[in-house]
Amino acid sequence: MGVGSVMLIVFGSAVVTTAALTPWIRSLSLRRGLYDPIDPRKLHTRPMSRLGGVAIFAGFSLALLLSFLLTRGSYGLVRDSYENLRLVLLLVGATMLWVVSLLDDVYDLPALPRLIWQFICALVAVGPYLWEQTLHQPADQARGIIFTAFNNPIGGGQINFHEQSPWLAIVVTVLWIVGMVNTVNWIDGLDGLAAGVTLIAAAILAIHTWTLGQHTVVLLPLALAGACVGFLPYNFHPARIFMGDSGAMVLGYLLAIVAIIGGAKLASALLVLGIPILDGVWMVLYRRYSGGRASAADRRHLHHRLLDLGLSQRQVVLFYYTVSALFGAIALLVPAGYRLLKLGAFGVLVLLLAGVLFYATRRGPQRIGAGR
Repeated sequence: MGVGSVMLIVFGSAVVTTAALTPWIRSLSLRRGLYDPIDPRKLHTRPMSRLGGVAIFAGFSLALLLSFLLTRGSYGLVRDSYENLRLVLLLVGATMLWVVSLLDDVYDLPALPRLIWQFICALVAVGPYLWEQTLHQPADQARGIIFTAFNNPIGGGQINFHEQSPWLAIVVTVLWIVGMVNTVNWIDGLDGLAAGVTLIAAAILAIHTWTLGQHTVVLLPLALAGACVGFLPYNFHPARIFMGDSGAMVLGYLLAIVAIIGGAKLASALLVLGIPILDGVWMVLYRRYSGGRASAADRRHLHHRLLDLGLSQRQVVLFYYTVSALFGAIALLVPAGYRLLKLGAFGVLVLLLAGVLFYATRRGPQRIGAGR
């Protein structure tokens, strides 16, 4: 069995597990009354299960556990102890976040305790680096998932957080993970949006990881992509099930870690997820400037504004898919030495979002309320 076969098994197991569990979970949750009720502020017109995250997490977890069996040397793939530790930390942190997010889907937990829990789960991912605060040889590896450095797009070289201060590296890592958790959760407002964008991002990061020769690390984004592929047929408009917080927040957690594990792939992540990230930053700043809470639910997100302009759910979702795929392709195709081109592409993303938001604000009706 070659490396390609191992990759196919990991990806396929995530697809099959998620696809098989989703309709069963949908049926079970509807029978037990665990569904998102009809509400004038929301888009769906019939009771919808919001426990799709159970199937997504099960598919991803099974694929990841299977990858441990397939990287013991028998198939030409061997993980070192550092990578194994990082993946265990990821699985523990993701499980902790999934459990509380699932409780939130069922019982609607307060926002502040959920946010505190997100920070705790991010610290779990950082792992022993919290107290060791050192890099080990060979290759300056940390015993944990840590954002140590990224390439300087302007002056060349690297900006090294670890060298400046290990605590700076920890803070940046935790903020990145928590930020991505909420970014993906915020775009989970239309059928198929969060799952599709995550799929595209995971695919781009898998290709990037492969080109770097990290053949064991690539199994992680493949497992994530497979879980999204298995879920999307049930979630694309018209959706038959929602992923809920137990799906969206865990997808954000996993995406954040995929982007930094085995070496930061910040430029690729920022380009493929640029629109959701920038929209999330804009909404936090706007809500705080308006005197509201950053966690407040409303219909001011970009995808809601595009709906208010008259676009259909599918058109809005396909717009996001197109932008994510296009800028993800730029991240892959632009050579590593042309960092200013990637920075310019990100600048174009900023201008694109600003232009769309300006147009939507001027032309669209202002309907305030939750999206889902």
